[in-house]
Amino acid sequence: MGVIHEETAYRKPVPGGDPGAGSGAADHRDSAGRLSRWEATGDVRNVAGTDQGRSVASGASRVGRVRGQELARGVRAGNGGSAGTSGVHRPEVGSGRQEKTGNQTMKTLVTANQKGGVGKTSTLVHLAFDFFERGLRVAVIDLDPQGNASYTLKDFATGLHASKLFGAVPAGGWTETAPAAGDGQAARLALIESNPVLANAERLSLDDARELFGANIKALANQGFDVCLIDTAPTLGVGLAAALFAADYVLSPIELEAYSIQGIKKMVTTIANVRQKNAKLQFLGMVPSKVDARNPRHARHQAELLAAYPKMMIPATVGLRSSIADALASGVPVWKIKKTAARKASKEVRALADYVFTKMEISQ
Repeated sequence: MGVIHEETAYRKPVPGGDPGAGSGAADHRDSAGRLSRWEATGDVRNVAGTDQGRSVASGASRVGRVRGQELARGVRAGNGGSAGTSGVHRPEVGSGRQEKTGNQTMKTLVTANQKGGVGKTSTLVHLAFDFFERGLRVAVIDLDPQGNASYTLKDFATGLHASKLFGAVPAGGWTETAPAAGDGQAARLALIESNPVLANAERLSLDDARELFGANIKALANQGFDVCLIDTAPTLGVGLAAALFAADYVLSPIELEAYSIQGIKKMVTTIANVRQKNAKLQFLGMVPSKVDARNPRHARHQAELLAAYPKMMIPATVGLRSSIADALASGVPVWKIKKTAARKASKEVRALADYVFTKMEISQ
């Protein structure tokens, strides 16, 4: 497994991958469809919508023709070379505490990885539970059609569907997520769940999706939330791109296996490209998930990733523990599981949540 370093991240193989991994283009849509090619360099090509004003919420079909030119208003093509990860911004550690003002700005975090099964949803759900228990007002948006976060957080469902975020802002705003009278400052957890119509978001042009989703996130912020956590599908599609354009932070859980590691180069490049239009987006880093301490391959991959990306590896890991799966299936955080084995998992997850909370400098 070859070792690379941040300054040469786009010229050498990703640790754990073959020399050609991530260097070619992958077809993700048909020629009549939505997005023709997502290059390893982060090239996102636009899809021209057929009818202006239509949205996913209305169920409209929006199949456009693929434009040959690069987006001037979207995710620009990365040029690789020695630029490396210069476009990926990592924030300095903050105090994690700020004095709350009357117009507190909601902070938005996306969990993203272009490989499934890496602990992305588990991470997001536990961040939601932890922040909620800290007394924060938390909104969770499930943009993954699989709906795993929606399943675990079903007790906090608002009845709102994520597909509405790709339509016009409701006339009354997102008042369904508003607190009960007199509870404006009380902690709350509100789920905007995944639904089948969400798949239609991939038929929107990138520009339309970005504008519609961004406007709805701003409207959601008016309901007094401190933080918005967004789970995304494990593919570089319109939904993930729209979420990154609207986000303040992005966190990438990774599994210490070759296939998972191969996607890191693409994810880092994607983030750098999005920052050309969303300069406020900060990459919190990669967090090793499902780590098997008894597996020498995991130990080797983790050491090589740390050498390759010293500034992008979060100093917290989450082990491969059945208690986490038990918690997700039960709709509770792992620290609510009454098993001895859950104690270590609880410490790991809490440590990660504390790290993210501190980095985001969320006020209380």
